[in-house]
Amino acid sequence: MVYYSKAALYEAFNAWRDGGPACSGQFDERGAWKATLTTRTPRFDQDRHEITDVARVFDTKTFGAYAWGLQWNDGTTNRMGTFPQYFKHVGDHRVVVPAAEVPPETGLLDKEFKLAVRGAPYTSPNDGAWTHPGPARGPFTVTLGDGSLVTYSWYRFVDQPSFQQYHWSEEKKAKLQAFVEKIHANWPIDRDYMAPPGQGTLARLDPALLVTPPPGLEVGYVPIVTRQEDARR
Repeated sequence: MVYYSKAALYEAFNAWRDGGPACSGQFDERGAWKATLTTRTPRFDQDRHEITDVARVFDTKTFGAYAWGLQWNDGTTNRMGTFPQYFKHVGDHRVVVPAAEVPPETGLLDKEFKLAVRGAPYTSPNDGAWTHPGPARGPFTVTLGDGSLVTYSWYRFVDQPSFQQYHWSEEKKAKLQAFVEKIHANWPIDRDYMAPPGQGTLARLDPALLVTPPPGLEVGYVPIVTRQEDARR
């Protein structure tokens, strides 16, 4: 857990925006403060009844001074643990029980939740801010690791739909666009902007989410998703 003050990035970024020296985008460690963490056993309840004995399955634990996670009591290490699935009502509590103690006559061991189904495609409107001023190039498609097909287009930064609600002046838009182009030109995507963690492994993005701008749109343009659907449709 790391806290950052304005000295970490805000002040250098603001100075650059106002005509000062270029800002690298990297967080200055002099503006960082690492919090010493402590943990305590979490409390769980269901329908206002406290769930007890969860700590027999897992508990929270600190790993060094600055990180915390779950400690599984079944010996699980560096992989997925198994959360409790079965409980019995005792007094005013719900008590965790292993599957071996679930009475067969309850039928619970054979019950399965209905699997989720593919929803209707998400699609953006085909008018208004999505088309005026509209994209500079597209549409393009990419298939993600979850099996969905994503459609996207490239918009000039100040032309992206979410900004059209503000009705900015042409002067203000031009100033913002020019500054964003400076950022794109000076901040590569393969640089560490925040210091990497001292331990553990960072989550990874689906590689398909990292798209390459068309020639000529490398600076000052952003990809905006306009549709997501089941790739098997």
